[in-house]
Amino acid sequence: MKFNFFKKIWGKRDDKEEIISENKENVESKEDKSLNIRIEKTEGLYLLPLISEKSMKLAKENKYVFLIHNSDRKVNKNVIKDSIEKMFKVNVVKIATSNFKRRERGRSKLKTVRPSFKKVFVTLKKDQTIPIFE
Repeated sequence: MKFNFFKKIWGKRDDKEEIISENKENVESKEDKSLNIRIEKTEGLYLLPLISEKSMKLAKENKYVFLIHNSDRKVNKNVIKDSIEKMFKVNVVKIATSNFKRRERGRSKLKTVRPSFKKVFVTLKKDQTIPIFE
């Protein structure tokens, strides 16, 4: 298949088979990337550890950063605390959360969307660690 600039930009496609095969490839690649770091609780709460320069600096101070999946954004701090204590068998001292709204970016016809999510900052007792951040 030749590369067509206009089809790529405006999403006009003629073949439904191409769309189906591309969707299957996208799903498989997303699953492969997320299997290594996604943590699942039995109740269905998805916690995704955020690994960045800032979060690694905070990890040295016994503070860990997680992202909560969009569908679980309305979960309160008590549920998050219980799930982290059960999953990692640690004692949580403090939890701080922040919600990020859905945001559109772009100036022309091409606009991208950043999904909404919740960021969780977890502080543990001294001498306790979470092995993912080491």
